[in-house]
Amino acid sequence: MAHEPEQRSLSLPDELERLQLNGRATDAQFAQNPLPIARAMGRGLAAFHASDVPEGLVSRTDSEVAAAQDALGSLGPNDAPPAPFTRVGIDAIEQTLANPPSATHRVRTHGAPIVANAVLTNSVASYDPTGTEGFDPPERDLAIIIRSIAETFTSEVAATFLEGYLEGGGQPPHGPTLDWYGVVAAFR
Repeated sequence: MAHEPEQRSLSLPDELERLQLNGRATDAQFAQNPLPIARAMGRGLAAFHASDVPEGLVSRTDSEVAAAQDALGSLGPNDAPPAPFTRVGIDAIEQTLANPPSATHRVRTHGAPIVANAVLTNSVASYDPTGTEGFDPPERDLAIIIRSIAETFTSEVAATFLEGYLEGGGQPPHGPTLDWYGVVAAFR
């Protein structure tokens, strides 16, 4: 019985380098298989979070919570909150927003790390500048991009993004903080 040669699987960086992905993450060329770009986007956001924090950056959490509370307050009696909170009472959402987790780890955050702002150059993802950088917990950006990925592609692709984020040196997100920022992101 002859042995077939073992096929060697490429590591992620090698595979991304081989693919040489170029273009906007929303380009039609990526719609059939968004997993490599999701991984590249995760690695790109991890690099952004690890970059130096420019002077003068402040947290946007308080202003974003205030905006979320305003959005909740503007819902009429027959209006449902946005997905995935359509079956959650407004009182429960307001209570969640009123109890932010204590965050000790803060990084340079992007402002709008959404799929439409991701650009790949030779399989390296970067995010268009928005002028809204801040100094917040990384879970803030993660909640925004995970929601954007799930809406653009599928929630399964968001898991691949998170794998890329961790492979790129990002810290594992704190679950309750990520969930809390997910509520805030839903009302952005």
